[in-house]
Amino acid sequence: MEPKISPIFMRAFNSLLLLLSVQFSFACGWSVSPETSRLALFKAQREGFFKLTPFYYSADNYYATNTISSVDQEKNCLEWKKKLGNSINPDDVHVILYETDSEQFQTAFENKTLKSTFPKNTFVEALLLSKNKAFLNYILLAKKLEYGNVEYTKWESWDQVGSNYKNDDLVDTFDFEKKIKSAKDSFLKQRYAFLALRYYFYAQQKQNVIELYNTYFASESNTILKPWALYYNALCIDNKPLQNYLLSKVFNTCEEKSFAVLQHYNWKLTVETLALAQNDEERSVILSIESLRNPAPDLKAIKEIYALSPNSLFLSFLIGREVNKLEDWIFTPQYTSDGTPSVVFGDTDWYNYGKVKEENFNKDILYLRELEYYLISIREQTSGEQKDYITAAIAQLCFIDDQVEEGKKYTDLISNKANASIQMQKNIQLALVSLKQDNLKDEKVQNQLYTYFDSVENLVETDHGLFKNLYSLYRIASSDFRKKGDIVTAGLLSMKSDIKNDGEYSEYSNSSFFNYIGYFDRNASVKDMDLLMALQQKKDKTPFEKYICSGTIAPNVNYYKDLKGTIAFRNNNLELAYETFSSMPQDFWEKNYEYKTYLNENPFSPKILQKQEERKFDYSFNKTDFIAKLIQLKKQNTANSNLQLAHAYFNVSYLGNSWMMLAYDWSSGASYIDYVYGDNTENEKKYQNGNYYNLKMAKMYYEKALKMSKNSNEKAMASLMIFECNYYNHYAELITAEEEAKNPFKAGKELVNFYSIYKTTPTFKKYNCPLLSSFIN
Repeated sequence: MEPKISPIFMRAFNSLLLLLSVQFSFACGWSVSPETSRLALFKAQREGFFKLTPFYYSADNYYATNTISSVDQEKNCLEWKKKLGNSINPDDVHVILYETDSEQFQTAFENKTLKSTFPKNTFVEALLLSKNKAFLNYILLAKKLEYGNVEYTKWESWDQVGSNYKNDDLVDTFDFEKKIKSAKDSFLKQRYAFLALRYYFYAQQKQNVIELYNTYFASESNTILKPWALYYNALCIDNKPLQNYLLSKVFNTCEEKSFAVLQHYNWKLTVETLALAQNDEERSVILSIESLRNPAPDLKAIKEIYALSPNSLFLSFLIGREVNKLEDWIFTPQYTSDGTPSVVFGDTDWYNYGKVKEENFNKDILYLRELEYYLISIREQTSGEQKDYITAAIAQLCFIDDQVEEGKKYTDLISNKANASIQMQKNIQLALVSLKQDNLKDEKVQNQLYTYFDSVENLVETDHGLFKNLYSLYRIASSDFRKKGDIVTAGLLSMKSDIKNDGEYSEYSNSSFFNYIGYFDRNASVKDMDLLMALQQKKDKTPFEKYICSGTIAPNVNYYKDLKGTIAFRNNNLELAYETFSSMPQDFWEKNYEYKTYLNENPFSPKILQKQEERKFDYSFNKTDFIAKLIQLKKQNTANSNLQLAHAYFNVSYLGNSWMMLAYDWSSGASYIDYVYGDNTENEKKYQNGNYYNLKMAKMYYEKALKMSKNSNEKAMASLMIFECNYYNHYAELITAEEEAKNPFKAGKELVNFYSIYKTTPTFKKYNCPLLSSFIN
C-alpha cells in the first residue's frame, strides 16, 4: 500500500529523513473480488435451472459453483435398471458406475469378492447372474477404459480420482469394431460404440467418430448416450455453423454437457447458425445460448426468444440474468464501499467517475423500466410457473427502482402454489416492503422480518447460492435501519451480511476483536455504544434480537467499552473516556487486539524527533493512566504541562507513536478504501477537532507552552514543533503538484526564531541541520 500522505508530502519530506525519522508502522485492510462484493437479491428458480448454474450473471467468466447436475447420470442408471430388471435400485447402479474406481472393481472381480465388496448392491447381484455375463464383461471393460485414454479421469463422470491403476496397453490391443459387431444385444452394442467413439475423439480420429455416430446414434433414440455422442460428433465437424447447431441440440437435450457446449460455441456465427434451425424451438435455443454469456443489456434477445417460445425455460433464466445485471449496476454501487458495479466496461471514464456514475444510473433506470414494462406486457400471456417467475421478476424490478407499492402489488400476485424457490423470493420481497414501509422500531415488525429472514436461511443448506441473497438482503436491511437512526441494529445486520457473504474471504468465519466493533468504530456515538452494551447484556431478547445477535455480538463487553472510551477521547471528553477505561480490567490492553504491539512507546516524547535507533518499545501503556495524566496536566496549566500535552496530542495523531488511542487501523494509502467499511478519511479528519490529521490540538498546546514558558529550551522545543505541525498540516490536504505550485509551504516565524533566538539551546544543538534551515526563506 502507498503511504497515506500525498506524493508531494513524501517528496518534500524525504529530504528530512536524516533529521526526523518516521516509521509507517501499521497498515491494515484488505479487499475482495468484484464477484464477492456484488449484490444480488433475485434468485427465483424454475425447475430445470440447475444445469444453467454456471451461466448466472457474474463478475467472473462463469458463475462459480461446486455442484454439477447429476440428471444425466440418473438417466443412465435408470437405463441400466430398465435393461436388467425393476428389482435393481438405481442408486446401486450409481455406486458402481460413478463412485467406484476401476482398480477396486477389477480387484474385487479377480478375487471373486464382488458380492462381499459391494454387499446388498442390487446392480452387482444382477451382473453376477449367468444370463448377464455379457453385461458384466462390458462394465469390466468400461471400468478399465476409465484410465485408458484420459489419465485419472472417469469416462462417465466429472469426478477426478487419484489412482495409480492404469492399463496403457489395453486400448492399443482392443478391437473396437469386433467387439461392437459381436455384441448381440442392441443395448450393449450401442454402449460399446460409445466407448469406441469417445476413444477415437481423444485420439483425434475425427472420421471414425462421425462414422460411429451416424451408424449407432443418428437415428431417433431416447438413450442418454445420444446427446453425449452428439457432443463429440459435433466437435469433429469442420463446418463451424453446423458445429454450433449440433452443439445447441446437445445443450437442449442433456445437462452434463451444458458448460462444455458454451466453452466450444462460436459466437461470431449467429446468422449462419440460425439458418440451420428447423423450427422456432431450435431457433430459441440458439438465441438463448447467444445471450447466456452477454454481460450487457439484452432485452432484444428476450423479446426474440419470447416470440419463438413463450414458455421457454431459457427465457425465464435470461430474464433473471437481466434482473441480476440491474441489481449489480444499481445496488452494488449503492450498498458497498467500493461504489462501482462488479462488472465494469473498459470505456468507463475513471477520471470523472462521479459524472459517469450519475449518467450510468440514469441510463440503467431507463433500461430497468423498459424491461419492467415489457415483462408486464407479456405477463398475462404466460401461465403456471413461468407466470409466477415473471411476476417475481417484475416485483424485484419495482424494488430496485424504489417503487415499493408497485412491487408489493406484484409480490401479492405470486401464487401461493408457486414452487419453493419463488416462494422464497416472495419472502425476500415482503421483507423489502416491510423495510421500506413499516415502523422498524416496532417489535412485531422486527419479529416478522425475522420470519422472512429465517425462511431464506432454512434453504441455504440445500442451495449455497442463497448466501449471496442473504448477504445482499442484510446489507440493504442494515442501510434501512441506519436511515432510521438505529445504528445498533444496522451494525449487527451489516456484520450478519458479511458473515453470509460466501465469497473469497473468511475473516468473519472466525470473528476477532475488530470484526465485532468495526462497523461501530465508523458509525456509532457514545449513546449508540450504551445501547449496544445494553442489548449485549439483555437476558430476554426478542426473536429478532436473538437472530441479529447470533454470531455478531461481541462475547466480551469490554470490546464495546474500549470503543466507547475511544469515541469519548475522539470527542475530547476526557472525563467520560477515563470513567469508561477505568471500568475495564486494567490488563485489557496487554491481552487484546494489537495494543501491545502499537501502544508501547512513551507518548510524552514526540516520535517525529526521534531517530529510529533512539526509539524504545518497552513502555507499559495503560489507557486509563494515560487519560488520567492528560486530565492532571490540563489542570496544572503550566508551560511544562502544556508542552507535555502537546507532545501527547502529537503522538495520538496518525504521525505519532500512540495513534491507537484514536484509531483501530492505520492505512498508508490516501486512496485506499477498506472493502468492508469504506474510506474512513472523512471521519478521521474530525477526530479531536482535526488533530488526527492536522495536529490542531498539538499546535494549540505548543503555542500555549511557547507563550507561557520562561525557559528558552522549552521555547525552542515549542517553536520547532509548531513548525512541524504547520508543515504536516499544510501537506495533509495537497495531492497534486499543481496545488503545491499554487500554495507553496512557508516555514513561518517559529523556525526563524529557532535559528536565531534559540540557536544556543540544547534543543537547537540536538536537532539543527542544513536541511531544516533550508526552509527559512
